[in-house]
Amino acid sequence: MALDASAIVKTFLASGSLPLSRSISQVQTMLSKADYDAADLAEHLRVDPTLAARVMSVANSAFFSRSPCGSIDDAVNRLGTVQLTRIFAQVLANATMVNPLKAYGMQADAIWRRSIVAAVGAEMAARKKGADRSAAYMVGLLHLVGMFVINNFWSIQPGAREKMNFIDFDTEWTQDERKLCRFDHASVGAELMRQLAFPETVADVIGRQYRPPGETLSGALYIGRYVRSFMCDKVPLTPNQDVLREFSISTDGELQTFIEDVRAEALTLMQAA
Repeated sequence: MALDASAIVKTFLASGSLPLSRSISQVQTMLSKADYDAADLAEHLRVDPTLAARVMSVANSAFFSRSPCGSIDDAVNRLGTVQLTRIFAQVLANATMVNPLKAYGMQADAIWRRSIVAAVGAEMAARKKGADRSAAYMVGLLHLVGMFVINNFWSIQPGAREKMNFIDFDTEWTQDERKLCRFDHASVGAELMRQLAFPETVADVIGRQYRPPGETLSGALYIGRYVRSFMCDKVPLTPNQDVLREFSISTDGELQTFIEDVRAEALTLMQAA
């Protein structure tokens, strides 16, 4: 029987490795409708303490809070679709990245650091272009989530199992992933996003992360990945200068300054987590 990315993702979700998947899928489906009913969404959140607590926390943060937000209805109306989608991405990442990736020989905190760095890098790149910073942060945060799907598939295989080897920035672990199940973490990550009803733009960019960047969002993810690899993987890197110039990063000095800005912001986020 031929392997299918959809079936691999469904097996992952059925394993219970992502306990919030059903709830996140439901709220994302609501948000994907242009005329979604805020009252219906609030009603759903009332019975999901994890999502509700996160929404209330953000709604009452210093950035959003003009006055105390006392109900989940008020929080939904205050935040709007873009911020709610970003919150659910953060909750999904938190729920997923709690177990070590034995197939990759990587601890959970290592993948979490990589995801935060890439998210901040992609968001800062989008800011330089005046593009959608929230979408850029989301694709950066979730661009490696497919590794957890691959790890789950690897863990249920019989007999001796070879671990995934990191090759280089352009390839990363994809060669061994494809040997294992015909798909890489980018493609199954995109499928996971679709099954959880995240925006198609997010799924598409995650799925194409190893192809040459085209539009602004994929370019922002490329830069987020580059900074992540520079900071976390410590491998020789030769950046795509055309992509960097698109984001007004034209010299080595500008690139180094950008990396240091990402490092500082990512460190702040990780310390606050």
